[in-house]
Amino acid sequence: MVKEARANETKTTKKRKKVIIGVSGSSGIIYGIRAIEFLSKEGYDTYVIITKPAIKVAEDENGIDLLSEVNKFSKNVFTEDQIDAPMASSSFTVITKGMIIIPCSINTLAYIASGITSNLLTRTAINFLRTKGRLVLVIRETPLGEIELQNALKVTRAGGIIMPASPGFYTKPKTVDDIINFIVGKSIDLLGIRNNLYHRWSK
Repeated sequence: MVKEARANETKTTKKRKKVIIGVSGSSGIIYGIRAIEFLSKEGYDTYVIITKPAIKVAEDENGIDLLSEVNKFSKNVFTEDQIDAPMASSSFTVITKGMIIIPCSINTLAYIASGITSNLLTRTAINFLRTKGRLVLVIRETPLGEIELQNALKVTRAGGIIMPASPGFYTKPKTVDDIINFIVGKSIDLLGIRNNLYHRWSK
């Protein structure tokens, strides 16, 4: 019985240590990189999905090779066309802590809201909606029109969490890093993962 209990505890621990991070082609790629870096350093087994537009945005916006950068922090990095990756199956996603798409492009939001499994990223996200898992979409686009708002509402009603990349200034940020960490910390909070990336509200 003791061995069985320990085995179950080990399985639970492993389940809690897997996190899926999606990085899509929207401004704010640094949010995704920071999330992957933090979770990896905290001992989480990150499974990263990167879209082709994200690679282009990272090159233009940050002057980096996104795949090479992410490979510094995660050993499980996939591109959107690798539909045979573990995350393509809900039998894998149900044993993870959850999924954050950070940043989440409006195009990605639209595909998820419509239930279109066009690539590994959207297929994985829809797995979470189907199984009532934790899915967080960090939307960076602004302003948002009626179509985007309707899509966000559809995802919310399906069980996803929409988190606009809107920094709070009650933390009195002094650097751009402080603002980045606020957004990343908030998104990680939504998976139930404790972190000290930002100063929490207190009186």
